[in-house]
Amino acid sequence: MKRRSFLKGLAAGAALAPIGIHTFARSARAAGEGRALFVYIPDGCIPDRWHPRGSSGSSTFTLPEMSAPLERVRQHLTFLDGLDMYAGGPTHEGGCAKVLTGTDPTSLDVFLGQTLREGVPHPSVHLGVGSNFENGSGSFSRLMGTEVKADDDPLNAFSRLFGGREMTDTSAEELRIRRRRSVLDAISGDLTALRGRLGSVERTKLDVHTESLRELERRLMAPVGGSCSDVAFNAGGYRNVETDYYPKTYHKEDNFLTVGRLQQDLAVLSLGCGITRVASIMWSHPVSPTHVRDSTATLGNHDASHYGNADSDTARQFVALKRWFADRFAELIEKLASTPDGEGTLLDSTVVMLCSELGDSNAHDHKRVPFVVAGGAGVRLRGNRFIDYRGGHGGENEAHSKLLVSIAQAVGVPVETYGYSGHGSGGLEGLLT
Repeated sequence: MKRRSFLKGLAAGAALAPIGIHTFARSARAAGEGRALFVYIPDGCIPDRWHPRGSSGSSTFTLPEMSAPLERVRQHLTFLDGLDMYAGGPTHEGGCAKVLTGTDPTSLDVFLGQTLREGVPHPSVHLGVGSNFENGSGSFSRLMGTEVKADDDPLNAFSRLFGGREMTDTSAEELRIRRRRSVLDAISGDLTALRGRLGSVERTKLDVHTESLRELERRLMAPVGGSCSDVAFNAGGYRNVETDYYPKTYHKEDNFLTVGRLQQDLAVLSLGCGITRVASIMWSHPVSPTHVRDSTATLGNHDASHYGNADSDTARQFVALKRWFADRFAELIEKLASTPDGEGTLLDSTVVMLCSELGDSNAHDHKRVPFVVAGGAGVRLRGNRFIDYRGGHGGENEAHSKLLVSIAQAVGVPVETYGYSGHGSGGLEGLLT
């Protein structure tokens, strides 16, 4: 690319403009102490068959059919009822757009990744399990209103994150030297001259783009592999078949479980090895057509979510599918809890949020959305809890955007609002210790 064209591209537009504006408060905790992991499962739930039964604040609650597989890890979990998603668009698409944004232009995973990016090769890592296959409803990760697509191919994701490419005939030393040659430093004089000719608005855009490119250079110059000297990633015999054009191997329903487990392993590796401090996993997508082969359901997920009567066979199949996804989340929590990290485990210093884009799938509403939070003392959380926020705000359910605030605060990022603030500022009462 010619230098003039390069500089022209820098000055044009604001595609990489600063992330949304949020209200900050003072905090004694330094950013970067914690990690965050966001997990999406599709198409809501049957609220009374997902949310715990018992008194708010109690540890003696019981889990109904849909969430029952989480019983084996309940000591790490906090179950939240009575959280509604306010404002923004309706139904699947609206819920997907705001579940991590709270109606802010940028989702919390991307925002935290940018805020906690110092010292890591990747600000945030986005992994998918069929999340881009026949998806007309979008991603739950956003940057200034633009979707951030997840990588659905675990082998590609591993190579990209951990440097799995074969060495070419260029020597390692020469590559090292090349990587440390800054394009921005080479054209610094031209940038300074251009900046002097621009108005204040254009100068701001140029500065934003320049910093974005500088961040990209830092990532390219960073040592590959984070803090792990030896990365063990067992693909379990999985491979992509070159002749699988549509669907791709990683999008085939027969591989849904295998790919999902590989992506969960990659998320744990990425967080544990210092590749990133923020990751997300998107299981399928809203209006999910996926048939989960190793469940007892024969319907696709979205078809089952229109369950009609609560005692119908369709409802039974939807329960089976939610149980299947709950099982996968339990496996993820077990892996985090068994991964050493300093003097504790990776789960001790990671806040994990499970979410969906709907509350009651039959009604396509955003009320009593299924949220579960996991983590340990390092992110100010303790488990085996049920907190019920129904009617807790002047008779209305509490806003889920306060959960987003709490998660940011848990990892040392002291925001006071995130997106929607119609129910006031601050995080969820009683969630953090």
